[in-house]
Amino acid sequence: MKMINVLNVSIHNFSAAELLRRLKCEGGVVFTTNVDHLMKLQKDRAFFQAYQEANYRVCDSKIVMYASKFLGSPLQEKISGSDFFPAFYTYYKHDKDVTIFLLGAAEGVAEKAMVEINAKVGRNIVIASHSPSFGFENNVEECHKIVDLINQSGATVLAVGVGSPKQEIWIHKYKDQLKNIKVLLGIGATIDFEAGYRNRAPKWMSEVGLEWFHRLLSEPQRLWKRYLLEGLPFFWLIFQQKLNIYQTPFVISPEFVAPNSQNIAAPKTQRTEASLMAEAQVAKQNTSKPIGQILQEAGLISSEQVAAVLQEQAEDNYRLRFGEILARRGWIKPETIDFLAEHLPNLAATKEKKPLGQYLKSAALLDDDQISTLLIEQRKTGKRFGEMAVHKGWLKAETIDWFLKYVAPELKSMSLV
Repeated sequence: MKMINVLNVSIHNFSAAELLRRLKCEGGVVFTTNVDHLMKLQKDRAFFQAYQEANYRVCDSKIVMYASKFLGSPLQEKISGSDFFPAFYTYYKHDKDVTIFLLGAAEGVAEKAMVEINAKVGRNIVIASHSPSFGFENNVEECHKIVDLINQSGATVLAVGVGSPKQEIWIHKYKDQLKNIKVLLGIGATIDFEAGYRNRAPKWMSEVGLEWFHRLLSEPQRLWKRYLLEGLPFFWLIFQQKLNIYQTPFVISPEFVAPNSQNIAAPKTQRTEASLMAEAQVAKQNTSKPIGQILQEAGLISSEQVAAVLQEQAEDNYRLRFGEILARRGWIKPETIDFLAEHLPNLAATKEKKPLGQYLKSAALLDDDQISTLLIEQRKTGKRFGEMAVHKGWLKAETIDWFLKYVAPELKSMSLV
């Protein structure tokens, strides 16, 4: 699968027709990458994590296409959410196994879009819709109700249009709770377009890369900052990438040291020589595996990412290591790879153990602010550290389970985890 690197995102370089075929066979999560996304991905860690785990990241911007050409690896087609979604429901108009749930837009707009789409298709392909309240993503109870609505609808496709990075982070956080959903699409303002509440740019403007200008003229108060201030550094970052001096963000910060508090300090346990030897044997067995297998078991990369890296290695005559390609693509931080490949084998033999948060910090999976937030909430609620990290969408449950099994097994039954 051909990928094109633009800043810290690897974009899938194929046509809308191929994407439709792949979704039919495999399903998956689709995000559409534009300049606004790429700039937010330079500073929003949760957004970046959600992006890494999307099955498909396609180009939603002529400007990003021009940038890829400047970088020497041109993207072949612009696949915007507002173009792809109509193509998607048209492609499945006769497939009654495909049904859609629309999530997003203002009150009544998604329902109007549902009526319009079904009229175009000639059947009820959109079977339910919901317009969430403002700030719903921060209301766990409302999010769970939305998940229940989607599950009860029986829909197999979820199209979310609540704006970025909100929609991508929400999809990433709740996708595993959606029982019947096979395809998840982040579609931005597309629901408004389908309902007829907003007008798209003329085709000629879209084709030459001026769709952003049309949107700016349509909503100047809301969009002037995005397009005229926040988007401008994009061109400098692309120039840096051209010169091979661009650096991916989210650099590891200083080592976390747990405060001296009964609620958060590492548990004091007596560890016998027998237990040390047993843990060392488990760690040895695990670290003898290929790094790709370790990362996949830890929930840090997908099988698709493993396949893509192996393909690139083969095409490049194995001049780059597996971990180097992962880091270059922005899928894994170098510190994470170093921790798992170099430091993990020595941990089991260490008698003095640390809090789970410190291990996750050493692996560059949590930063200071996130750990501080979790520790404060832990004092208030008494909940497990790892449980709260998963609930916030910062880590996967598989990652926590893996760390508890191979890195800190003595913490597994402790309330501090």
